[in-house]
Amino acid sequence: MQKRYTDDGDMGTVSLPYHSIFDILSRTPVKSVCRFRCVSKGWRDLISGPVFAAAHKLHHGPLLVDVGSFPEEEPAGGRHLRLMDMEGNVLRVIRGAGGYGMMCSTSLDDLICLSGASCGGVNVVDPATGKVLVTCPQLDVVERDSFPFVAARYYTVFGFGRAAKSGEYKLVRVVDDYTCEIFTVGDGRGWRKMQPPPVLRPDSERGSPITIDGRMYFLLIRVEQRIHNDDALICFDLESERWKAGEIEGPMKIVGKKEWNINSAGIRITELNGALCMVQSVCECRSYKTRKPHDPLTNIWTMDRSDMTWSKAYTILMAPFACRYMPLRVMHDGVKLLFHCSFDEGRSLVLQIYDPRTNSCTELTGAPHDLAGRIGLCSFGLDHPALPTSLLGRLLDQALSFFIK
Repeated sequence: MQKRYTDDGDMGTVSLPYHSIFDILSRTPVKSVCRFRCVSKGWRDLISGPVFAAAHKLHHGPLLVDVGSFPEEEPAGGRHLRLMDMEGNVLRVIRGAGGYGMMCSTSLDDLICLSGASCGGVNVVDPATGKVLVTCPQLDVVERDSFPFVAARYYTVFGFGRAAKSGEYKLVRVVDDYTCEIFTVGDGRGWRKMQPPPVLRPDSERGSPITIDGRMYFLLIRVEQRIHNDDALICFDLESERWKAGEIEGPMKIVGKKEWNINSAGIRITELNGALCMVQSVCECRSYKTRKPHDPLTNIWTMDRSDMTWSKAYTILMAPFACRYMPLRVMHDGVKLLFHCSFDEGRSLVLQIYDPRTNSCTELTGAPHDLAGRIGLCSFGLDHPALPTSLLGRLLDQALSFFIK
């Protein structure tokens, strides 16, 4: 017999069928769903189930992670970490968990890695509990004397991800003296020295590496040439803890080296819906072939890992004073793109949605106006015990549990 809900939410013989309620709630924003757990025991059981959590995540995607420089937090308490839905609504604030971080790991996982500047510290945070699992402070980065009477820090690249088979979370740090160390979260062994990277070393000036399916990808810089627009990558396998042989060519070969170098003002890598993505900022405003100026733009390339080929997914004209666009997620329609925009002159980040059909960008109006640093993603969802997030929500949930046992 088909389950039905009565007007008061309990099982009965009238009103909407179970599957209709399931479908409607699975398309409802997280913040509202968390409140709806208090309607009745039937709704609470439905929403708390793993099948519903998976369906809700399918409709709504991951959560956005923001760790910014907010005046009320600086400097002693550390920055707050905020979790937002794909509409920019703040679902949870974890106080002080951001540490010194301004760069979120964009690898879609259950844990969040927050790193500071090129020689800053790192926090690994569990968003389900709000606990900081790993802290690597700035003091761990050793200083050196590069010239007489001049002290300079080693520049360090931090990567974070999960091994494909074992599921272990690991931190990798590569220092610009070619030292490579690895840290497995929860195994108690601390930092362990690993084989150094290949001749081409990671570039701390071009952002964090990205982990996809247990492989960590690093953008490179050629030490002897200092070519900052080089698009080559190297890969580190988190399971075997070894560097893959050779380098991975980027999309430069498609565009042509001269065209690439005359136009590229900056390159970053990220993950875009499970694909390795290279973001090329084109701000020189001049075509190598035609020599005609054009407006600044961002090219977004994705790699097909089956044959290691690149294709251009999006080209977005940049707004005045914008310095970088970073893609976050292709929306559910498979066309629109959610990205965050960084501006010069100290302006806050802006979350926008780009529609290639109209070649237009729309600001995400529900997002906070004090975003900073770099926005990341995590797969934290309704199947985690930390929701609902508000004190009122927790009290209501506890009261409901008492009365409807």
